[in-house]
Amino acid sequence: MPPIHHDRKKGVARPSLDDIFNGPDEFGLLNVQAKRSSGGNPLEVAKFEEINTFMDQHGRAPESTGKLSEKLLARRLKGYLDNHDLHSTLKPYDRHGLLPAPTSFVDEVDASDFELDEQTQPDSEVEQVSSDVVADAEDVTSLDDIFASEAFAEIDQGEPALFDSIHVPFSSDREAPDEIAQRRVCQDFYAFEPTFRDLHEKLKSGDAKTVRFQQASQVQPGDAFILEGVVCLIDEVGEYREDNQGRYDPRLRVIFENGTESNHLLQSLAKRLYQDETGRRIIREADSVVDAFNNVSHKDKRVGQIYFVTTRSENPDLKAIPNLVKIGYTELTVEERTKNAERDTAFLEAPVKILASMECYNLNPNKFESLIHGFLYAQRLKVALIGKDGKAYHPKEWFSVPLDTAREVVKRIIDGSIVHYRMDNTTGRLVKKRIGSICIPNRA
Repeated sequence: MPPIHHDRKKGVARPSLDDIFNGPDEFGLLNVQAKRSSGGNPLEVAKFEEINTFMDQHGRAPESTGKLSEKLLARRLKGYLDNHDLHSTLKPYDRHGLLPAPTSFVDEVDASDFELDEQTQPDSEVEQVSSDVVADAEDVTSLDDIFASEAFAEIDQGEPALFDSIHVPFSSDREAPDEIAQRRVCQDFYAFEPTFRDLHEKLKSGDAKTVRFQQASQVQPGDAFILEGVVCLIDEVGEYREDNQGRYDPRLRVIFENGTESNHLLQSLAKRLYQDETGRRIIREADSVVDAFNNVSHKDKRVGQIYFVTTRSENPDLKAIPNLVKIGYTELTVEERTKNAERDTAFLEAPVKILASMECYNLNPNKFESLIHGFLYAQRLKVALIGKDGKAYHPKEWFSVPLDTAREVVKRIIDGSIVHYRMDNTTGRLVKKRIGSICIPNRA
């Protein structure tokens, strides 16, 4: 951008500010008078008029025992009564005679009345101020008293309606919970540890899967979830109850894999699972559905399997025995127990055919197996066989009994009705015991 050249002659010809202000003011632009302070104190007059308006509406002076707006006016009036300098200004507007009439002091006052001892004067003033402060402090019992104090009397509080609460809900229709869910130590966690171990194993093997929790989902005892990275199990569902929206909302007993438990409400737990980005429901294999139909819950402790197998041996002595069945027990699965049957004398050193198996819960398996074998003692196989090592052995747990009869014996031992039955050694069937000539009815 090219430089700007000023004309020095024109610059000299321009008048300065002093020339302008010292020159003639043809239009009177400089003829302005300074604003004088009003001796009438219009702000105080307006404030005093608010007191007059209160008197017009209520027929009395404002009192310090009324509402906050009335307390403010009462404090303001007291300040005007104590401030004699404003009496002359406000008296023309005092249409209710609130202010005292002006007085003149014509009596001469002896100057000695005002002479105080130099040593006692400061102490007297301090004592007077302290008593006033204490008196004012005793009157302050709430925020309303603070806002109505003399310190606020000179402050324009604005429109009192600003303090009125509008569209602000001070009460909530939300239902208060009957108790707050709390996390605490699970005293019987030992009973749930096998379930959590089984869940983790199945999640690793793929036998159990996880799906995103849906807000409308319901829960049942035995259901498992992942909440904030922790596996939890629904142990109990409480009595029927509804929340304030009419939704099914019982209280639950929730067991966590870290050894704690809580008593969440159903809707509260569902909300947390839904809002948790990692919240998942654990879906187990189809066997869990079968367990549910058989009334097997997560509280039932699996102890093993009772299995029924028959031999595929080519030994003619064994093939000649009708309904040859082995009834045994294993803590594993029957497939795992029989995979080496050809090398095991317990299975007659021959392949076997799996006929059936039954899961066992909440019982002593050894005692249970002994009861079965004892009841079928007359049907037990009593032979001596020569093993592949050339040594003789006596097979155990092998019986000549129809499979249906063997399974019925197991079931009646479980439900306790076996005491009403005996084995018919001729037919190999269960029959009811007779007491004299009376037949005990079949209650099964």
